[in-house]
Amino acid sequence: MARESHRGAGMHLLKHPVITRFSLLCLLGTVVLGLGMGYAISALLTRAVSEWEWQNTAALVRREVQREGLQRIFSASADRGSQERWGRALSATITTLPEVVRVKVWSRDAEILWSDEPGLIGQRFAGNDELQGALAGEIEVEIKRRAFGPLAEVYVPIVGGGGRVLGVIEVYKTPDRLQNTIRWSRIVIWAISVVGGAMFYLVLLPLLMQVYRRQVQDEMLRQHAARLQEQVEHRTQQFMQAQKMQALGLLAGGIAHDFNNMLTVIFGRAQVLLDRLPKDARARQDADAIGEAAERAAALTRQLLAFSRKQLLERCTLDLNSVIADMAQMLRRLIGENITVVTALAQSAAWVNVDRGQLEQVILNLAVNARDAMPGGGQLTLTTESVDSDGADALPSGRFVALVVSDTGVGMDAATRERIFEPFFTTKPVGAGTGLGLATVYGVVEQHGGHIAVDSAPGRGTTFRVYLPSMDEPAPQAVMPLVMPRTGSETILVAEDDPAVRALATDMLREHGYTVLAAADGEEALLVAECHAAPIHLLLTDVMMPRMNGLELARAFGSIRPHARVLYMTGYAEMPAAADGIIVQKPFSVFVLMDAVRRALEAAPRADYATSIA
Repeated sequence: MARESHRGAGMHLLKHPVITRFSLLCLLGTVVLGLGMGYAISALLTRAVSEWEWQNTAALVRREVQREGLQRIFSASADRGSQERWGRALSATITTLPEVVRVKVWSRDAEILWSDEPGLIGQRFAGNDELQGALAGEIEVEIKRRAFGPLAEVYVPIVGGGGRVLGVIEVYKTPDRLQNTIRWSRIVIWAISVVGGAMFYLVLLPLLMQVYRRQVQDEMLRQHAARLQEQVEHRTQQFMQAQKMQALGLLAGGIAHDFNNMLTVIFGRAQVLLDRLPKDARARQDADAIGEAAERAAALTRQLLAFSRKQLLERCTLDLNSVIADMAQMLRRLIGENITVVTALAQSAAWVNVDRGQLEQVILNLAVNARDAMPGGGQLTLTTESVDSDGADALPSGRFVALVVSDTGVGMDAATRERIFEPFFTTKPVGAGTGLGLATVYGVVEQHGGHIAVDSAPGRGTTFRVYLPSMDEPAPQAVMPLVMPRTGSETILVAEDDPAVRALATDMLREHGYTVLAAADGEEALLVAECHAAPIHLLLTDVMMPRMNGLELARAFGSIRPHARVLYMTGYAEMPAAADGIIVQKPFSVFVLMDAVRRALEAAPRADYATSIA
């Protein structure tokens, strides 16, 4: 389809009125006419200006000779001393004229009467053609090219009484003024010729356009209809793909939510079992294995939530070198044995403020893209470096950490490079790619305030450069290990629609000293809050529940128990900001739940809640 489109565009261009046969003939005639007129006028003007220049020089020389009476130098009775004296006077007078640099005086017998070169005085040069012409009464000019520029030798005949030529004064001058006049005159003439030719052609252009419209109107309509049909088909495919991806995202998010509830029970029960078993019991190893498996499964749910765009962005300052080093082994297993993975990390730490999960997704997508570009094997190189930009290039000024991912694959042409970050654009066969991998990379990099550039050519591989703002090394934070979960004696109302999660949370809280009231949904929780006579210090509620979600429950609960705190638990990692603001993520451990409960109970009195889920 693209090849046919290019072929149609080429045929369309060949029929354009600017390059049709008639228009080309008109254009050629206009160019020839303009060049001919320009050349003729330029030659005539050059000749006229030059002639005027030499006549003017001769007139000035004759005027000075006549005014100073220096024609006596040509007298036959003058002795050598008088001739030299008059020659110096003549040279001093003539060299005051514009652009005159030297003077030489010739007699009627072609003998040099005076020159600023004493060795030439008295010598004869009868074979000088220009001199013979001047002795015949004509002004002769010889132009010689020198290293410093042209030098004009103007032979000026000096005529005495009766029209007899007494001698010749040879004037050496640098015709800079003449050259500049001719140069600018030619520029003006050629400009006028070009403009005139263009205006002449533009007069013909409307006629050509009218002929052109009649010839290609039907073809343009057919091509336009074909393009519209192609765009409709392309947009339809994009829309269907977007719907499919949206459905997959919703499915992945729902699966991850339900799976998180199951993992919460598995992980929590394993920890409860560990707390109840003696320290030397052999079953503790089994309980530890169950907990580790639950943690690995939780990582899988985080990937599903990232795919469905329901993950929480947890940005922190970390070393990019450490992230690449941690992922290197996994990348080697992922891309296959026929591709060598090489890491060349900067000597100093590369601190950036990013979401680690999204950064790992960027590296993974770029690595997979490189793998697909090297079906026969090759080398994948991951490099980090510090970059100080002054804003001269496309990168803004500032300090950046560059992640460079390069491969030795097939490379890309310019047309592909321009579209690689477009959603749904892919060079893979139908069904082999979604076209979202590099679009996701671009979105993540932009979201983190970074920039991405690509350099590639067919047969030369591809290099992606990801620039992230550089950060200072964070201050070390002392982490106090939790030896025992924090306990309490307050009354807590648990609202959770999943029976297993509700039972787990209830058991954990009761085993650590709390009085627990349980409810299967929001309406039951409000009923318990109204009927329970004693104080309720904390509401522990799931965010997503049928009929009444956790945020709506918290608002209604606040009107019944205004002094109670609220703690949310959710399988999603993204939710509207709550006024109470304390959230515990599923799956949670005993330590995490007990710590969150104590933080919620010890927090400031809760504000009025006014946020709802859309």
